[in-house]
Amino acid sequence: MAKVSGCGDMSKEDTYSVLAERHGYRDSVRYRRILEYLMTPQQAELVALLPLKYEELAHRLGIDVAKVKSELENLYSRGVIFPRNPENLEEASFALAVVQLHDITMCSFDVDPVRDRELFELWDDFCVQEWDPDQVASWDRGEQPQGRIVPAYQAILDSPEILPCEDMREIIRSARSLAVTHCTCRRRKGAVGNNCDKSHSMVDIQFNISAEYLISRNAGTRLSADDALALIDDCEELGLIHTCENSTRMRPRWGMCNCCTDCCMIYQPLNRFQVPVTKCVAKSRYEARVDIDICNGCQDCADWCPFDAIEMVKTEGSKKYKASVDLEKCMGCGVCVLKCEPQALSLKLVRPAEHIPEPQF
Repeated sequence: MAKVSGCGDMSKEDTYSVLAERHGYRDSVRYRRILEYLMTPQQAELVALLPLKYEELAHRLGIDVAKVKSELENLYSRGVIFPRNPENLEEASFALAVVQLHDITMCSFDVDPVRDRELFELWDDFCVQEWDPDQVASWDRGEQPQGRIVPAYQAILDSPEILPCEDMREIIRSARSLAVTHCTCRRRKGAVGNNCDKSHSMVDIQFNISAEYLISRNAGTRLSADDALALIDDCEELGLIHTCENSTRMRPRWGMCNCCTDCCMIYQPLNRFQVPVTKCVAKSRYEARVDIDICNGCQDCADWCPFDAIEMVKTEGSKKYKASVDLEKCMGCGVCVLKCEPQALSLKLVRPAEHIPEPQF
């Protein structure tokens, strides 16, 4: 990685501020440190000139075309630039936003959390101190949640009105290509000493162009549809939450995240700043229901619920405490249903198809 101390030509050094400004963090010392870690001053100047062609870049920087190509290949391997075609880096572009740079620079198999711990520490410090509060404030002001819960498919197998965009089997099978990569939230937290007690990090499923991009730069492993569904089964067994963009799009642009509330860059900050989850993530069309006659009071559902939506209460006519669902908190993820051994819990369809919006672009 290109670790620099901040010395050198002022025009080149100031290029870091230019790049940081594109992501809304021109004056952030923390974000500048990340960019300095990822790029030398000359590389930063090169990135700032993208998407110019090779010859123009060489002319502007006073270097030969071979050097331009070499530097771009280096930046591509680190996840700093994004080409239209992985086989041709001409007219590639800098990351569009913080989230893109965050995810791609930390998901590569060539990045080691021990050897490259400094990168993960820089990202974690920036996220905790600046990006998380900024994101939460933005979500709190938003009119529509950006993400949505996809219910555990094993919890809705008997539902007669499942939409394709909420049926994990249909979502997976609709993809031309699939890949699994690291959940960078979980990987980052583990690298700085906050290991997730729920799952490993190789649970993020990407689709089509995104899948091919990750595979091309050694950041993703190709999956068949059956492989992906087996991974989804594992995620549901681990109690993870399926989260994707809030639209009916069958191949989510985010990919399919499999989240926990301890690590996730969405759920963890929302909890930390006590902002309702629904400010950023829409509920599924389902809600959990309890058959108190079947409930044996084991409390497994309450322990597993990622949204603290279940409590044990005293019920009339029984000496046992029974599960009770707080419908305001319930997100319809289905984790509790799969963890209920006596099968007292189920997901009930409570929202119309229009609850899931059409893609805006």
